[in-house]
Order: sequence, then C-alpha cells, then structure tokens
Amino acid sequence: MSHPRPTRRARRGAVALALVALAAVLLIAPTAAPASAPPRCGTFSLLGELTHPTAGAGSRFVTLVLTNVTRRSCTLRGYPGLRLLGPTNLPLPTRVVHVRVAGGPRRVVLAPGASARSDLRFSAFAHAGEPATGACEPNPARVRVAPPGGAHPFVIPWRLGPVCGHGEIDVKPLRA
Repeated sequence: MSHPRPTRRARRGAVALALVALAAVLLIAPTAAPASAPPRCGTFSLLGELTHPTAGAGSRFVTLVLTNVTRRSCTLRGYPGLRLLGPTNLPLPTRVVHVRVAGGPRRVVLAPGASARSDLRFSAFAHAGEPATGACEPNPARVRVAPPGGAHPFVIPWRLGPVCGHGEIDVKPLRA
C-alpha cells in the first residue's frame, strides 16, 4: 500500500504553518532577563586621591582617582563634582567646566580594588579681576568630591596651590 504523495501546494502550506507556529512561540515565550548591571558606586564604596600633578604653560594638571574599596563591583558614569574648600572647610570660588571627549562619558565598572580616573586642569596665572601679585585666589586646603550618580560627596586634601581663573577647573569624564 502506498501513501499518496503531497502536492507542492500542500507542502508549501505546511511550511508556512510551521513558520507561523514558530513565530508565535518566539513572541509568546518569556525571554531571559538581562543580567543586571552592578549598582552605582556609593560614597562609602570609594576612596579618592589626587595623583600625578604636573605643570606646563601656565596650567596645572592632576588626575583624580576613585578606587572601589568594597568587595562588590559598582559603576560610575559621567563627571565628578568638585568644590574647593579653605582651611576651615568654607567653600572657595569653584567653577567646574566639563570637557567633552569623543564618545562622551562612558559607564565604568569598578571591580573590587579597581579605579576610575578623571583628568583635571586649572590655571596657575591670575585672570582679570584677580590680584596681579601674591596668590590669585585663596589657597584651598581640601576639595569636596561628589561621585556622579547622586552619591554624597567626600573630602580629600588639596596640595596643589591656588586655582586661578576664579576657581575654574576643567574636568574630563571618568574613565577606567
């Protein structure tokens, strides 16, 4: 006994029905949830320091380093906030200027013990409206650092002298 051979039209119909069924399964089936990203780095997750100070052509350069001191990974993205402080922690003139970089700020994942860096630049010469002799601005004793993402700021020593230009500091986004 032989089985009748399906017609070409019947085979096409069966293939089309199978494709529709597969599409329905793919649309209805739950998808795996993406792995969640590590949380933002909080204030108590980070240790801050200013490293590698250099000078050139009337400018001062320094790198702000934020290190994850916890046992869990965390993330940072964007620019740190800065506020210069005097010896009694009173605020001094500070104006942070975000320096644009190709690709913009990127998310930095900090494993335990890993660090993110932000390059800072400020002027060492008096600008208009500042004293021509002596210090251009009061000498900061500390700087308040606010990690991006809403973490509370913390304070670290500033041993780099006055920030001329009415406290203007050019800040690049954090990078690994």
